[in-house]
Amino acid sequence: MINLFEHYNQMTEQLHQTLKLAGHDNETIVIHEDGFLPDEIHSPYKFFASYNVENDNANAKFFNDVEIPQYWEIEGNNDQALILDMGNIRGKIFYKKHYENRIVNHVEWLDQHGTVRFIDYYTKHGVKFAQMTLDAQGEPILKKYMNQQGQEVFYENYKTQTIVLDWKGKTYLFESQVAFLIFYLKQIEADLTEIVINSLATPFSVTYNLDSPGRDLLFWQEHSNGEIPGNMQLILNGRTKRQTRVLIPDKEEFYSIYGQLEENSQSLVASAGYIYQYKKENKHQKQALIMTNSDQIINLESIVKANEDIDFYIGAITEMSSKLLDLGQYQNVKLFPAIDKETIETLYALCDIYLDINEGNEIENAVKKAFDYDLLILSYTDVTHNHTVTAQQHRFDKFNDSEKLKLYIQQIYQQASNFEKALNVQHAHANEITAEAFNQALQ
Repeated sequence: MINLFEHYNQMTEQLHQTLKLAGHDNETIVIHEDGFLPDEIHSPYKFFASYNVENDNANAKFFNDVEIPQYWEIEGNNDQALILDMGNIRGKIFYKKHYENRIVNHVEWLDQHGTVRFIDYYTKHGVKFAQMTLDAQGEPILKKYMNQQGQEVFYENYKTQTIVLDWKGKTYLFESQVAFLIFYLKQIEADLTEIVINSLATPFSVTYNLDSPGRDLLFWQEHSNGEIPGNMQLILNGRTKRQTRVLIPDKEEFYSIYGQLEENSQSLVASAGYIYQYKKENKHQKQALIMTNSDQIINLESIVKANEDIDFYIGAITEMSSKLLDLGQYQNVKLFPAIDKETIETLYALCDIYLDINEGNEIENAVKKAFDYDLLILSYTDVTHNHTVTAQQHRFDKFNDSEKLKLYIQQIYQQASNFEKALNVQHAHANEITAEAFNQALQ
């Protein structure tokens, strides 16, 4: 059995972790290499480029280590960096999100008219592994992939939809990405008897075009908005060569799709979920955490004053404004400007409530981290930074429900059962399931 995923995003990572926690530590392949995949995950790029982490001791590329022409300069902040030529923007450096501070993910290079013409992509070891070329209108033409020595390994032509591979002294031309991927699976001698996918795009196209018999599982993690996708209809109508079942982790999505099916198709669809391994047990302690780089936190002072028995810990990776610093006058407020990684982890381990009530961007993947530490997440509806893990019942209107939020915080601490009930609501919203129930759904 193998996992064949298109991208390794947050949803894919959660599915991958669920499979492992349920006892299915399958070989995992991600089609689109982003340079920051976990070491145990495979990709066509890693294979054909012979990418070897053990032989590459380089560190991730820091923003001011990007090579630029003489006399050009780099100016950066915590969000992005710019490459300047006599004050003119000639490049934009984008950081890897939810990673170490100011680590380069990719660099866009602009022409004199401000149009992106090249994009360089870097790995977590500082290697430039790919470059995309764009035309004068900013439309992609091709993307080439290089090994650690800078030699071109293969390239994808976006105009012709073909891929050219130079490997072991031979040149291979593939008429499609699917043909390239099937060739790759054969070269690595992948076990194709059972394939787990989570996309009806390229991964499904690969399984659909395989000649070998097998049994496949599609984990549908998207939202169909009331209409069954065309490729899913192929599965449900029995028009695939390989036996395929559909598992849907989100309960609402499951009922939406299941309710549209004829009886003979319903057996091909099952409700699933996710298994979570929390980093600590919530002890209902009266400590609340906020992570923010913004001082725009509506009603925070009134929340602090209404809950004098709760300690509020506020962390920022930047220096704090005087508006935030003024909150330090309250004995139950602890401020952490320019907070370091170690202190962040300490605060998550200490606190049992997370208040997602700050305006502006989320920092340090704060809300998902709160969920991972099993903090109870309470949010303002219009600033909710992570809807996936924030229960609908725990979102409050920042203007009309400010009193409700203060009252809710007080109520959950009145009895341990109140706090546990709130946590259960959060877990159910995130479609939590036991390993036993998950494995039952796979059968």
